[in-house]
Amino acid sequence: MATVARPVTPVPGSASEIVVGGTAVVAAPGNINGGVITNPYTAADQGIGSAEPLYVNPVGPAGLAGNGTTFALQPGQSWTMIPGQTTSTSVNAASSGHEFSVVVW
Repeated sequence: MATVARPVTPVPGSASEIVVGGTAVVAAPGNINGGVITNPYTAADQGIGSAEPLYVNPVGPAGLAGNGTTFALQPGQSWTMIPGQTTSTSVNAASSGHEFSVVVW
């Protein structure tokens, strides 16, 4: 039996900036068909003085270290979110104003 792809519409994530450095924000809600989070390569694209890692956690609040369920996206790296994921995905960074890109579908 052939699988028929269901149409999806990409939309922005829940947030695209760390408002307060060290405080996690929800970048994508649960119950998505997939998505991508990208940590921009340059400090200018991140909106801060020096490029830094973006920390991602698909099961709880992201910390400021890559361990447990939190992992680090270095500048220029992306993470593909899990299709059918039921938990929200949070991100964190050391600097307030750190910008990132999120698209979900």
